[in-house]
Amino acid sequence: MRRRPRLPARPRTGRLTALGALALVAAICALIAWHVGVKLAYLRGDLLLSGYTVLVSGYVLSRFALAACYRPPKDAGITPSVAIVVPAYNEGEAVARTIHSCLGLAYPEDGLEVVVVNDGSSDDTWTHMRRAAARYPDGRVRCVDLGENRGKRAAMAAGIRATSAEILVFVDSDSMPAPESVRRLVQGFADPRVGAISGLTYVRNAERNVLTRMQAARYYVSFQLLKSAESVLGAVTCCSGCFAAYRRAAIAPLLDAWEHQRFLGVECTYGDDRALTNRVLKAGWTTRYDARAEAWTDAPDRYRKFFRQQLRWKKSWSREGPLLLAHIWRSRTRALPSVAVQTIAGMLSPLVVLYGLLAPLAGGRFPMVYFLGLYLVAMGYALLYRMLRNDGLWIYAFVGTFFYVAFSPQLLWAIARIRDGSWGTRDGGAEPAVPAVPRALRVYGATGGGDA
Repeated sequence: MRRRPRLPARPRTGRLTALGALALVAAICALIAWHVGVKLAYLRGDLLLSGYTVLVSGYVLSRFALAACYRPPKDAGITPSVAIVVPAYNEGEAVARTIHSCLGLAYPEDGLEVVVVNDGSSDDTWTHMRRAAARYPDGRVRCVDLGENRGKRAAMAAGIRATSAEILVFVDSDSMPAPESVRRLVQGFADPRVGAISGLTYVRNAERNVLTRMQAARYYVSFQLLKSAESVLGAVTCCSGCFAAYRRAAIAPLLDAWEHQRFLGVECTYGDDRALTNRVLKAGWTTRYDARAEAWTDAPDRYRKFFRQQLRWKKSWSREGPLLLAHIWRSRTRALPSVAVQTIAGMLSPLVVLYGLLAPLAGGRFPMVYFLGLYLVAMGYALLYRMLRNDGLWIYAFVGTFFYVAFSPQLLWAIARIRDGSWGTRDGGAEPAVPAVPRALRVYGATGGGDA
């Protein structure tokens, strides 16, 4: 009998430590609230910084307040048909590991299949996919070969079309879901209004170096604070491509438009998960987050690759953020204030960071107020992490906040290059546009293959 791959442990924090961290988080939130009150009562001087401080501080407080109200979807006992779609490009033997982990999930065998799409890899990925598929009964694994590199979005779309499952779960080729994750993730679809659900993704290689530790802390805080808050409003703005599920009925009508999305006259080749979530929300569906559905993924462990990834993500957000704001007022009205603040403050953040640092220094003063506010927010994130987990990485949630703020001006470069389709982390550098007449697909099952 094949053993399931071992997953990293999930350290839990002690009750007294958690209560102490909770008390400190509450104190920091109270201090931030007092600061906002003072700013509003005595709004004078530098109106740009004062207004931005009130805006961002109020947003941060709302995240903590809403996250405190978050509850994961209840277990409804449902087991709909599920297809796990895995797009792969030059993954080599790693794709076999992902296939085996997906088929080791605790889910009824007759309701689960895996669709792995080879996006024109130039290595032996297709061979490893077929070998892994051959170890399972016919119908459990379906391998699709695009024949040429057409981009992740085309690979995802091909995977969707290769199955008729009711629920489509997307897993990156370097990700690994926990054994119970899919069963938990689908429970939220018992609510007929729900169109997509994001799971919780941990960084598997967190202990590699300082960079991966900061990313691990950032991932966890982003999911447990930001996505929790968005889930309370029924509007998770980005169901992570690492591990997320969509209702077929929600994305089937949107598939062609999403696959061939154009922006400013060029084909969209990045931001696939955020763009798809955006369209699901626009169509009137609710999007949720399930903290019980866990998966692990690898984060960039080199700064060059990390900054390229962040540039791609910022380009995606720069495009999809305003598009979301344009329709959220009618598609999910109660989420409008938070989306508006998130978008406006996010767009202004590079300018405010530069102004907040340079203006006081130009006047011979140290930007004490700016750093104090950033310190409080960073400590709030770190204590939240410490309250929920005891793996020693909480300090990286603190340091990482300053680190991420430090390169926020990268957003300006992302906006300037928003029409550039560069992928950044792929060998070829840029993802090609989907050809007008795609080549025939090769589909391989456990008993054989052929052209389709």
